[in-house]
Order: sequence, then C-alpha cells, then structure tokens
Amino acid sequence: MAVPGSSGTPELSMLKLAREAKHGAYTGSQSMGVIHMYDLMNGGNTNGSTVSYPTLNTACDPNPDDCAGTEQYAALSGENPSGGSITVYYRSDIYSSASDFANSEGAVAYSNNTGSARHSAGDGYVFIYSGCSNEVNLDSNGQSTYTEPIC
Repeated sequence: MAVPGSSGTPELSMLKLAREAKHGAYTGSQSMGVIHMYDLMNGGNTNGSTVSYPTLNTACDPNPDDCAGTEQYAALSGENPSGGSITVYYRSDIYSSASDFANSEGAVAYSNNTGSARHSAGDGYVFIYSGCSNEVNLDSNGQSTYTEPIC
C-alpha cells in the first residue's frame, strides 16, 4: 500500500488508507463507513468496521504484536472462568512483569509459549502473580477488556 503525494509530503488519511486497502484507490470516492484500525491492518471486519478488508500481511497476523522473530514469553498461573487451573503466557518483551501484564487492558493472554494460540473469550479469568491476582475478561482475540486486582 503506497501513499501518493503531489508536492513533497504525502497526505495521510485513515479514510484514504481504507480506500486503498479495499479498492486500491487511495484518492477514490467510495464510502467506507466505520473504519477500525485493527481490521484495516489485519483484514476482515470483526472489530466493527463497516467494510471487510483483505488480509494485507499473511506472514504476520495480527499486526504488529505477534510478528515472529523477537518475541519472548513468560508464564503465570491462572484459572479459567469455570475454575480450572491454566497456565497463561504473555509477551515478556512487551510487559516488564506479570503484574504489568495482568493489569494491562488490551494485553494478549496466550495458551502456549510460542504465541500461536490464545485463551478463549470469557469473563472471570483469574491471573495469579506474586502477592496478588487479577480478575480478567478476555475478548475473542484473547485480549483483556477488563482487569481488576483482587489482592
């Protein structure tokens, strides 16, 4: 996807980037409706975009957090919403500690240490770390949408 420019600095526009992604027409006039950055970067419309976008980079889905090469994982104990024990993996190259991870909305909870599988959506996960724990809700992408310490 290229951004055309006519006099030096190209004009960046979310609407125009969406047109380029869907129709190959950065300067087009198509109506795009709601544009969600996640959908634009990763394809589809699962996060609320009106238009379903094509997948742009199949070697790195979703962008940018799960790209292979530099990620490192750490584990912490947890419980799933039905009370069963689980191991939760998180990106230790992004979060400085288990506490930092457990208290971050938008953090991704993986079910393995390679980043290729995520925990299922659900309310009432418990992430346990030194001296504390958090109740966490996960969306369909394995990302926390709610986190509350229950120390």
